[in-house]
Amino acid sequence: MIARLALLVLVASAASAQPGLLGTWELEGVEASPVEDELVFARLTVSDDRIDGLYVFLDPDDGELSGRRTRARYLVSDGQLIVRENNGVTVWDVIQIATGLRIHDLETGTILRFRRADPLFAIDPSLVGSWSGTREGKPFALRLDADGTAERTDDGDRDTGEWAAAGAYLILGDDPARYTFVRDAADRLQLVVEADGERTVLTRTD
Repeated sequence: MIARLALLVLVASAASAQPGLLGTWELEGVEASPVEDELVFARLTVSDDRIDGLYVFLDPDDGELSGRRTRARYLVSDGQLIVRENNGVTVWDVIQIATGLRIHDLETGTILRFRRADPLFAIDPSLVGSWSGTREGKPFALRLDADGTAERTDDGDRDTGEWAAAGAYLILGDDPARYTFVRDAADRLQLVVEADGERTVLTRTD
């Protein structure tokens, strides 16, 4: 189900035929979707030859979050968008409306609306830096760089990858979590991350 919506993001890449589609777009609303999980955030970045997508889904039954990144190329034919991903082909209609874009998957009936967004919001500058604390009683640390790269250290295991801010969500790789900032008694900035019922409080270390 998520894979199907991931292809939806790629539809907007008819940029070569419709220059008005170039840029960054964020989800404004869902008119129709066959997916059980609720799509709570999506961002599309459309360039001349490809589109990058970022999604956050919420399972209404248990409150768990899931994420998906997509990158793909596209073709334009007879006014429709033909998207190829994993050897599959999907056809979409994209209509520019007063508030932005209306994207319609002709096969599934999925319809999403997007508004134009500031690409700088893809990285919240308040998140950039080093953070440390504990998670489930074990050492946990994050390093978030301004170029979108991330390093996560969990109980001594170190992973590197990508990160982005997505509305109220922090995405590490494909793993989303809600995030907020607070101040401790010493007025130090702290990052509070919540995912899968776990709440982790991290203190800035640089």
